[in-house]
Amino acid sequence: MAATNTSHPKSDTRHSAPYQCDVLVIGGGGAGAIAAFEASRHQALKIIVACKGPIGQSGLTPTGNGGTIFSSAEEMFEQMITAGDFLNDQPVAWFLVNELHNAVEQLKEFGISVWPLGPKAVSIHGVETLALLRRELVKRPNVDLLEDVLITRLIRTGEKVSGAFALNLSTGKFFVIEATAIIITTGGTAGELYPRTSNNPFGVPTDASGTGHAMAYLAGAELVDMELMQFVPVPANPQCLNLRFFPEFWKGPYLNRHGDIVESDLGAYLGESYSPLFVRKLFDELQKGNGPIYVDRRGVTSPDQTLPIKSMKLRRKFIKSLGIDPRENRVEIALGSHFCMGGIRINEKTETTIPGLYAAGEVMGGVHGAVRLAGYSFAQMIVFGFQAGKEAANFAEENLQAPGSASVDLAHEEERLLRFLETRKGAISASALRKRLQQVMNDYLFVVRDKSGIEKAIQEIGAVKEATSRMSVPAFRRFNLEWVRAIEFSLMIECADIIAESALFRKESRGCHYRADFPQWDTEQPPQHTRAIFQDGRLTLDKVPVAIDRMKPA
Repeated sequence: MAATNTSHPKSDTRHSAPYQCDVLVIGGGGAGAIAAFEASRHQALKIIVACKGPIGQSGLTPTGNGGTIFSSAEEMFEQMITAGDFLNDQPVAWFLVNELHNAVEQLKEFGISVWPLGPKAVSIHGVETLALLRRELVKRPNVDLLEDVLITRLIRTGEKVSGAFALNLSTGKFFVIEATAIIITTGGTAGELYPRTSNNPFGVPTDASGTGHAMAYLAGAELVDMELMQFVPVPANPQCLNLRFFPEFWKGPYLNRHGDIVESDLGAYLGESYSPLFVRKLFDELQKGNGPIYVDRRGVTSPDQTLPIKSMKLRRKFIKSLGIDPRENRVEIALGSHFCMGGIRINEKTETTIPGLYAAGEVMGGVHGAVRLAGYSFAQMIVFGFQAGKEAANFAEENLQAPGSASVDLAHEEERLLRFLETRKGAISASALRKRLQQVMNDYLFVVRDKSGIEKAIQEIGAVKEATSRMSVPAFRRFNLEWVRAIEFSLMIECADIIAESALFRKESRGCHYRADFPQWDTEQPPQHTRAIFQDGRLTLDKVPVAIDRMKPA
């Protein structure tokens, strides 16, 4: 099939003819763009990238400061496993730390800037990286970019994935993409499940709502450790969210409302402000009624940082113009969601438990264990973006798929999605349900959890899930963002349910999952993943051993 670069399916019929490709990449962030770039090196293969917004102007990657850990493989590995409380699949972590230098060199050869940030870190500018990759993908004759396209469900034929169901946001029409291999790069779950999050540093939602997790799960892929949600301090004032780009700010000191120092030495914690021990200390202080908590760096001297990155300089100038420069102002902070260490179960080849289905980036599970350290997210994105692209392309070359093999009841899926456009009595908006869900997650599945609270969360999530049948949006189809939110919420609620049930299932505390009623490790058995599978129309949970082949828990 001849490749043409276009943003949308071409047919004007009610159902566009199926697109056909060898490799479908779902998501246009850093991991997706890198995966598509790597897969497109196989010039005989047809690659499609489907993302609901333009590459470089949507998702979380453009908002990141690009900090990437860059030290020796042995040091990085030991830090990952120790911080992760031995819930990391060690073959995956070992692959990450050993391939990082090679992956960064590939980016540099392509012309992407890699700036030093001290002796053990570099910065890779997300916007620049995506802009360069997009320009290159547009030029490649075997790549089609389907931007403003929402993938709503995966198609599975027999044991393999065979395609995906899609909605063209600019026309409101449905179509199918047939694919031999699929790479999910849809990001995390932390951005939309809680009322406060680090995932929207400009105050604009980045839609990290777990849609890729839910689509993989409903197609039969295994998820692991979805209860492992990371929380970090974030500015309480939305105007101050840009302080994410002032890295030394998070070192504190942290003071309570009485002016007493809560913490002034983050160096005592592995992971510093990412440490669950530190976050629980702030949480306890707030529970005692000693909030608000402030970071007060007025008068704190710190060495001048060289800022070779133009965007970082501009952000700091912007922060100063808002009158919130942390060197001159006391800043109130709160606690918000940051990263979910759980996700789609993969191996070091990025293979999921379904043949032909791959995952890269934050949607992966088992990489970071129970805690994700600063600087390892971009590393994960880069390394496994390249790996997923290579492995999916190899799979496609070895498993040719005949056109029309993606058997799907298109009318059934269309009927399900069009139901949101119906006018109904007692209708409720996706936004209202999202706020209700966020409050439930914040009340019962936050920094400290217990059996009673988790059971209440499960009950409330069930009620919210039931209410999704009453979701209704304005009845038009072209660029209907409320419709998109409703479709995504129907997937997001699946993730919330899995997180809650998994939190109840893990009767121990590890890393970011703290059970007040089970405050220690379960030492009666080796480290275990909480595995979630969709079987017979319902969620099934069990335990599977963590892959430990190098570093044993003490």
